[in-house]
Amino acid sequence: MKPTVCPKCGESLESITHGGIEVDRCCNCKGIWFDSLEAEKLKRIKDSESLDIGNPEMGHQFDQVDDDVDCPRCGATMFRMIDIDRYSIWYEKCPHCHGVWLDAGEFKKFKQNFSHKGILGRVRKTWRPRNVWKEGGQGGFSHIGVKKKR
Repeated sequence: MKPTVCPKCGESLESITHGGIEVDRCCNCKGIWFDSLEAEKLKRIKDSESLDIGNPEMGHQFDQVDDDVDCPRCGATMFRMIDIDRYSIWYEKCPHCHGVWLDAGEFKKFKQNFSHKGILGRVRKTWRPRNVWKEGGQGGFSHIGVKKKR
């Protein structure tokens, strides 16, 4: 099933393509849905951060949502995750289809987390821990799952 509704604000999603990879962006809040490994592939493509056109302040407001967030692809309740790096990013990941929801401004930060420059950046990249959590071989984010209180 193709995602059509934003899991955060309930508005419609539009398909957009960059570098031959199609993602789905909310027409209202500008959050982005990435099917399994699409964010990983796009972070390596020049100018892919141009997909992330939303206001990061609006995206940050959606990090404060306490309700369960359902996967726009399969409907499963997604896990809240945090990518701890130069920029900490709260995002949602589906435990079933392994898709990822990034709020407005978070894909730019995600990509910047992997764009280390200079000698110190290259050393850091070389010694960086990878795949703190592996879900069926999926990964790339250095992330920690967060369980919410019920």
